[in-house]
Amino acid sequence: MYVIAFKADEFVMVRHRNRKWEMPGGRLLRNEGYEDGAMREFLEETGMKLRIVGEIPIDVDGGKVFVGIARGPLNDARSKEISQVRTFEELPEDLSFPLVEYRAMLAQARSMLETFKKRKAIGRSASPLTGKDRRR
Repeated sequence: MYVIAFKADEFVMVRHRNRKWEMPGGRLLRNEGYEDGAMREFLEETGMKLRIVGEIPIDVDGGKVFVGIARGPLNDARSKEISQVRTFEELPEDLSFPLVEYRAMLAQARSMLETFKKRKAIGRSASPLTGKDRRR
C-alpha cells in the first residue's frame, strides 16, 4: 500500500536510507484497516498528517494506492528509515520502482485530486458516504 499525497500542486515523496525516491507507504499492522494504515505510514514516513480523498484500484493482491492531501509542514519528525522528504512537480530520475508505474498512478491521482477540488468548490461532499470513508 502506498500514498500519493499533494501539498498545493506538488506531490510528496520519501527517500529511504537504502533505496531511492518513492511514494510513502508500507504494510498494515495486525487488525488495521487500509485507510488507517495509509495514514499511519504517511505520518511515520513524512511527519505530516494525511487527508485521504480517493483510492486508485490496482491489480496487486492486497495492494492499494490512496490519494490524499498532506497537512502540515515538511519536517524532521519522521522514521529513521527515511533520509529525506520532499515535494516534487515532476518525478525525479532516481526512483525505487519503474518510472512507468509512477507516471500512470500520478496521472490518475492528479485527476482524482482535481475532481475532489471541483466537488468541494460547489459545496458537495467528496464521498457519497457520511463521515469518514472506511472502505477496505
